[in-house]
Amino acid sequence: MKKTLLLGLAAIAALGFTACDNSNAKADAAQTKGGADKEVLYSGILPAADAQGTVYTLKLEFDADNNYTDGDYTMVENTLAADTVAASGMKEVATSYTKGDFRKESKQVDGATVEYIRLMPDAKDALGTASAASGYFLMNEDGSLTMVGADLQKAVNPEMNYTLTVK
Repeated sequence: MKKTLLLGLAAIAALGFTACDNSNAKADAAQTKGGADKEVLYSGILPAADAQGTVYTLKLEFDADNNYTDGDYTMVENTLAADTVAASGMKEVATSYTKGDFRKESKQVDGATVEYIRLMPDAKDALGTASAASGYFLMNEDGSLTMVGADLQKAVNPEMNYTLTVK
């Protein structure tokens, strides 16, 4: 019952996402909402230690009030496991949902200035196994985001892809 409710709530949250125009993959070409705020939708399948991967869907709603440097976010994570019956060979085994505030920041790392997004979840709005800790994503030249730790360092193994792309 609890799992069904959780999956239902996550599905409702996922339906709330609106797709952005993919004609230009730059984040600054985000879809404009009423009031000049901007929305950008990112997604990707990232590695997971105890699963086949995790599908991340991240919606950033940039506020025009602060020159598009902060706003609200919503993130849905669907953990995948191998399934010989499913046509895709995968099935969703767990879903978590977080929302909160985010801020665009910059910092000196190894002698270079990097720009990143810091997610600050609102614990009362989390469902599933969502973390209450801040999340960090490097902002890439092509408009994509790469998940990193608080030290802003990319994964040591270059074969592991931690990048979300604009949808």
